[in-house]
Order: sequence, then structure tokens, then C-alpha cells
Amino acid sequence: MSESGLSKYRTYRGLTKALLTAGGLWPYHNSSIFYRVWPYLQIIVSSGMVLAILGFVREHFSNVDLVTRALSVMTSHLTTIVKLMCLAINREDLVELHKHLDPYVENLLKTFKSTDVILKDVNSFRFLTWGLTFFAFIATCVLIFMPLLAILHCHQQGIELTNYPLIYPSVYPWKIISNGWVYKANYIFELTATLILFSVTASVDSLFNLYVFQMVGQLREISYCITHLDSFDKNNSVVKCIVQYEKLMKCAVLLEKIYGYIVLWIMATNAVVLCSLLFQMSQMKSISITRELLFITYIAMKIIQTFIYTWGGSYLTDEVIWKIFLNQNYKDAVYASNWFGNKNLTTTVKMTLCQKSLILTACNFFIVSVKLFVMVMNTTLSFFFLLQAMDS
Repeated sequence: MSESGLSKYRTYRGLTKALLTAGGLWPYHNSSIFYRVWPYLQIIVSSGMVLAILGFVREHFSNVDLVTRALSVMTSHLTTIVKLMCLAINREDLVELHKHLDPYVENLLKTFKSTDVILKDVNSFRFLTWGLTFFAFIATCVLIFMPLLAILHCHQQGIELTNYPLIYPSVYPWKIISNGWVYKANYIFELTATLILFSVTASVDSLFNLYVFQMVGQLREISYCITHLDSFDKNNSVVKCIVQYEKLMKCAVLLEKIYGYIVLWIMATNAVVLCSLLFQMSQMKSISITRELLFITYIAMKIIQTFIYTWGGSYLTDEVIWKIFLNQNYKDAVYASNWFGNKNLTTTVKMTLCQKSLILTACNFFIVSVKLFVMVMNTTLSFFFLLQAMDS
């Protein structure tokens, strides 16, 4: 089981690393200038895409259906900009967080006797990452090929197009001539923005998931060591566990700093995006297979994206509170570790008993937990019914 779990973890981590490296976001200690600049170039491309979609919204402001469709796409590109900015601005903190988590877990999996304890539930984390990547990839492919399929269909039917469709509902300051070099340049620009959208969406959300899993793995190591004090030197084991837990508390602070605004933005906007997608589907009397596939994959991607953050926060908190404290695996074991009469150990034990739980928050606005996921789904339905009432 340990070999199978280790292989699954390697695959899961490898996918996340590959996606982040493509976006210039994997926290390498020494990286080239282009690698550091690449996220800012992606921000420029995504910002240009947002402005183009905003131009479409301005031109069709009176049409609720078109505006809703454009705003849902624009929100996704704004989300990409927020993610890129948060990781680029907090790059040093990201490198520090990575240094505390990734190498330690890699070494732990090589030296720790019970790797099954560390790799427990790795399938759940891997499934969420693969699910998010799969749906994001399908949605990206559909977005890219929809205009090309529409053009091909019109040519087969003998229909002459005056305006070739682009990937997004967008308006540019210049005139676009069908099948001219301006159209091709605009299509390549929107194609680049779409690939950036896929890369950032699949990678940044998966990285949060990976760091939560690595923190949970270290918590399980602490819990195992503290409940097997007979096999180790008691004093050194207790001190080591306390120091390791303090490092994890620091990691939680860094994770909140890097991802706080991202989680806040996603929770606020995903309800609006999901609502707009449901509203668009309800307004269509007939829908093509490609557009139906786009709606289904995009909705699934947004739901998984929301769930990854909320479930990850709950999983980390539950690992600390329920599996360590209430089951007498950590604090009670420390308290019963024969510290009486040892002044140094007495100090560390007192510090342990006063340590707070690892609870992730989004900019101190709310606790990141599964309850937040339920709230987002309820808000989505509320907005959907409101739009239907306004439309009628």
C-alpha cells in the first residue's frame, strides 16, 4: 500500500509542479529573469482580455443575456489576474513556505517508518487535482475550437461570413476583417489568454491543495511520534514535536498571506459566475452539443475549484482538532510525557498547551471550511432566482 500511495503522491505532485512551472509560478529558489517576469507578462495579456470583454459589455449593455455571458467570462480572467498578482507579489513568502513543506515531506517519505500514516487520503487530494485539471482542459479545448468549428460549418453550408467569430465576446478599438491578418492576430491573442486561464486555474488551486496535504502529513508525523514515546527519547521527541508544530503555525500564516485574497475573491465571484452560467442555460431554447459541453465542464470546474479551498481548510483544521486533540494523540500525550521536575521540558509543555489550532482564514473575514462551500452554493441559487425574476 505504501508503494502505491507513494506513486500516487509523486504523480499528484509532479502534475502540480509541471502546471506551475509552465506558468512561471513553481517556487524555485534560483530562477532566471524571464521565469520571474513571465507571470507579469501573463497579467498584461489577461488584463488586455478583460478590457476587450469590457468593451463588449459596454456596447451591449441593454441585453441582459449577452452582458451576463460576457461578465462570467471576464470574471474568470480577473480571477487569473488576482492569482498571478498574489503569487508574484508574495514570491519570497511562497519560496519560504515551500522550503518548510515540500523538502521536509520528501525526506519524510524516505525515512519515516509508517509512510501509510503520512499518505492516508492522498487519493482524495489527487482526485480533486485531476478533476479540476480535466474539466479545465476540456473547457479550454471547447473554447478554442468552437469558433473554428463554426467557421468550418458555415463553409460546408456555403454561408459567407462577414465577421469571423472569436473565442470570447469582445470588442477591440480596431476593425477586424474576416480571415485577415488582424483576425488571426486577435485569435492568437485570445488563444494565449485562454491557455493562461487554463494553466493558472489548474495550477494555483492545486498548489493550495498540495500544501494542505503536506501540512497534514507533518501533523500526522507529530501525532505518531508523540504517541510512540517509548520508542524514542522522550525529552527530545517532545521538544522536536513542539518546534515542528510551531513551524506549521508559521506555514499556516504564510499560506493565509499568499492565498487570503485569492480565497476571498473566489468565494465572492464563483457564486456570481455559477449563477450566470445557470441563467444562460435557462434562457436557451436550443443548445448545441459543444456549447452544452462547455457549460457542463465550466460549471463542474467552478464547483470543484470552490470545494478544493473549502474542503482543504476543513481538512487541516479537523486533522488538528479532532484527530490530535480530542483523541488524546497530541496535547494529552505531551502532558503525560513525564515532564515533572524537568524545567526545560516544563516550559515547552506549557507552550504546547497554550498553542492554538491551525485554522485558515481568508483575510480574517471568514474561516475557510466546508460551511463556506454550502454558503456559496446557496448564494448561487439565490442570485439565479433573482435574475429569473428580473428577466420575467
